[in-house]
Amino acid sequence: MSIRKYQAFLKVVELGSISKAAEQLGYTQSAVSRMVADIEEEWGLNLLHRSRGGLSLSSDGIIMLPYIKELCGKYQSMRERASELKGVDTGFIRIGSCASVSTQWLPAILKEFKQKYPGIDFQLQNMEYSDTEDAIRAGEIDCGFISAPYADEIDFTLLRRDRLMAVLPADHPRASGSIYPVQELSNERIIKLTEEGNNEVSKFLSRLHEQLENPMDIFCEVNDDYSIMAMVESGLGVSVLSELVTQRMPFNIVLKEFDTPIYRDIGIAVRKGTRPSPATEKFIEVVKDFFSALK
Repeated sequence: MSIRKYQAFLKVVELGSISKAAEQLGYTQSAVSRMVADIEEEWGLNLLHRSRGGLSLSSDGIIMLPYIKELCGKYQSMRERASELKGVDTGFIRIGSCASVSTQWLPAILKEFKQKYPGIDFQLQNMEYSDTEDAIRAGEIDCGFISAPYADEIDFTLLRRDRLMAVLPADHPRASGSIYPVQELSNERIIKLTEEGNNEVSKFLSRLHEQLENPMDIFCEVNDDYSIMAMVESGLGVSVLSELVTQRMPFNIVLKEFDTPIYRDIGIAVRKGTRPSPATEKFIEVVKDFFSALK
């Protein structure tokens, strides 16, 4: 069995095109077509649906895809383990990360990682915490940054506690205070992240909405942090964001901790029950060293 044809199949699925996959892999289009056909003939299944709009997975392909991903992942891990035994640091790692982690932490982490292990390549996929967890469980990425709580299938290492902050205009009456009473949110116009934009903040506001005597006035819902900070700066309302998101942002806003501190726990996660690849293990070591140095 040639692993290359399965790797080529995954690239075709990723790009939705045999010609694009062939270009990226350095093969001819006919060679990639033959590889895909060989897999279908080997298993007696039609894995791809071909139409004028391109290629998509058939119902059989959807069922078989996780097994093909696992097969290619195991092969990559075996190659990395063999290289490790020979004293050569090579490999490939798929990392899931939300935008705030990618902006605030990952540049320094990845710089250190590439300096230590120049032979290990990586692919960074930006996604929300819940999507990252799902991708880890499905074997679609090797590791990722998520927040607690998490599923039983996840092996989680805590890295940092991140505070949720009240985000106020600079001229807000409570801008000069030391804290912001959480009950005051019932007297504000709230600019809220959509649930897809930030699940932790949405859950916090939903719980708070049920606890407050007066319901919150949700002025609008926005799906990105930058837009929210710009709207708060303009005096359109107040919001709640994580402290990590607001770091190094060029907005004239004021951040206040709540009278009862509210945190979310952020960590690095892998799938429980399977040993991470050598490349993944090395990346996690660098991540842990980075956060140890911050303490």
